[in-house]
Amino acid sequence: MKKSRAGTVGLGLGIMLLTSGCKLLEPLAIAQGVTCQDEQHQATQNRLFQLRDRAQNNIQSGKLARATEDLIELFQGMQAVSPSRDTVLMLLEIVNGTQGQGGMLETLVDRLVEQGEGSQAESVLDAAAGVSHTLDTGYSYGKTRTLAAIARLYVQSGQRDHARSTLARAILAETGIRGAAFKTKGLTEIARTYLTLGDTIQASQILGRSLHYAQSIVYADAYNQAWDFQPLAIYYGQGGQLDKALEIAGTISADYYRSETFAEIAKNLADQGNIERAHKIVLDRVSDTEIKARVLAEIGLRSAKQGQTDRVIPLFTEALRDANLISDSNRRMVALSPILIHYAEAGYPDRALLEIAPLEMPEIKAKVLSAIAVEYATQGQREQASTIAGQALETVGTVSQSYEQEFLLTDMVRDYSRVELYEMAIQAVQQIPYPEKRQPLFLALATEAANRGDDKIAVMAAEIMPINLVAVAFIYQRLGQIERWNELLIRGMTVVESLENNEQKLEAIAAIAVEYAKVGQQAKAEELFAQVLLMSNQVQENSYVWVTVFDRLMEGGRYDFALQLVRTMKDEYFQSNLINRLVEAFIQEGKIDEAYQVIELLKSPGEKVKSLIVLADNNMKAGERNFAREALDKAFEIAQTIPGEESNILVLKVQTDAQGNLVQYTEVDDWMDRGSLYEEIAIGYGRLGEYNSAMQVVRSLESPTLRNQVQQRLACYR
Repeated sequence: MKKSRAGTVGLGLGIMLLTSGCKLLEPLAIAQGVTCQDEQHQATQNRLFQLRDRAQNNIQSGKLARATEDLIELFQGMQAVSPSRDTVLMLLEIVNGTQGQGGMLETLVDRLVEQGEGSQAESVLDAAAGVSHTLDTGYSYGKTRTLAAIARLYVQSGQRDHARSTLARAILAETGIRGAAFKTKGLTEIARTYLTLGDTIQASQILGRSLHYAQSIVYADAYNQAWDFQPLAIYYGQGGQLDKALEIAGTISADYYRSETFAEIAKNLADQGNIERAHKIVLDRVSDTEIKARVLAEIGLRSAKQGQTDRVIPLFTEALRDANLISDSNRRMVALSPILIHYAEAGYPDRALLEIAPLEMPEIKAKVLSAIAVEYATQGQREQASTIAGQALETVGTVSQSYEQEFLLTDMVRDYSRVELYEMAIQAVQQIPYPEKRQPLFLALATEAANRGDDKIAVMAAEIMPINLVAVAFIYQRLGQIERWNELLIRGMTVVESLENNEQKLEAIAAIAVEYAKVGQQAKAEELFAQVLLMSNQVQENSYVWVTVFDRLMEGGRYDFALQLVRTMKDEYFQSNLINRLVEAFIQEGKIDEAYQVIELLKSPGEKVKSLIVLADNNMKAGERNFAREALDKAFEIAQTIPGEESNILVLKVQTDAQGNLVQYTEVDDWMDRGSLYEEIAIGYGRLGEYNSAMQVVRSLESPTLRNQVQQRLACYR
């Protein structure tokens, strides 16, 4: 029920508006005229957005099982309510992605398949299919697209029977689509899935229907026409109907998109081994110079991989010639970069090296040199590879932007490690401009080396930041190499004890404590963590080392240590942020008693109430009504102690005149004031069906307008 609004005030009013609890304007107390549909929809949407964001974070941090659980709960939540435009759009974004970027569900399935756990995708795909099935004919287009995409993901995860049954439902949903533009897009998605299944006959029939609708549309602009006709042409080509594909591509009016489509058709032919025909299509049909140069190189690379070596040099020669025809020097360098990288990858690093003179931009030159070094290493020319890698690193040093240096160097670390140029990878890490980014990369290099038995590189990578010696020592312990474990552990601990910087020492000892805990040596872990707690008094409260140590403890699963750490903190801002993270972790683990303990540590009564409301909400969703009621009772008890006015208005985005008077501002209701928290507690009781308790909270509100507003909302839960 919150809102913000912008406004202009007269001279001299600014200070009065900024006063806490001012009553000049009272947006919270303005009756909203809320409908029950709005009320329930907003509550559902908030929960769905929360689950979506949590799933995204878990995917990014590699917690795929957690992400799977989040998405299943999200899809089940969608299925439990009547579909709305917002939920359908969210479903489309999660399953199909946005234009040019795959959806979150696809990313999750990709990661599971990469890790050999494709079968684990079945439950989340079933849940996604389940909510898609519930969409009525008013959402036939969205239903068709999501079901077709889910069917493709079933194929990717090895569940072809599920794919076919889901695709059958997509075909049924398509019959409800209205409008030629939506018909052609929906049918094209179905055809694409048939191609994924290898069923070119069915794909061809569906593409024919899609094309029929596309040809009936009068397009307002060339972009929309290309959006429909480009995939049609490409999929006809993939289905083996080359003439039809070329015919459709030729009807695309925009030169760039037409060239791009012909290029995609040519690459598909090259993938099938038809290099000669692919080459001819590029020469005859691709008119955009940059696209032509790029695709000739891509065909050249495919030719090399297929063993058609007689075609490789001529194709790259043509590609370079076309790229050098580009008059703008920056565009020419951008076009040359992938061509030279592919030339090296095709097995010709010497020839690629001869062509780098035009690359004046250091970020482009460094990337190309690095690719050439990797190819030399692949061919076994280790000395030449190291020399060129050194040139690449030297070139990175001349890049002006630090963040660009970081991106380039991080890629180099990965690529040099892959081809066993480990010493060059170590040099790349050393050159990263941000010290905090180096330590985990050195540790990753040392860990990889230790696990493969390369002791020299493991120790070399670890010694640069000696704190890593302890972590590497524990790797040897897990490998059963106890002597090496003891040796490196002693060296690492000696270095840690000699650290003069208290923040570095605190972080190092906390990390060692986690390592001991991981191998089951709890007594030693607790001994070291006790040392951490003692040392914490020597570290400034506003130092981010607290967050770093907290992160290490959470990642190591030592919530008990994390709880002890936050207990020692005195800085309220840092403490409340870490406490909220710990509460969320306990809630996710279903550890309600522990969550209560942590909430008690919060100093602000408003923060406590907010956390208790979240706790009650999670208990409600888990069916734990008694726990939910208990949390709301406690929240109401604490909310009554919040001092100040019932409603506060915050003034943000302030602009002042030359005299310092406030002239423009944005008002927002303070959702942590007593009135706002009362409102959410009352609604929580309402959702539980505890109307007497809800009305007790409502009667505690001072503002008649606010009481009326909350009662309107409560009526929705009767």
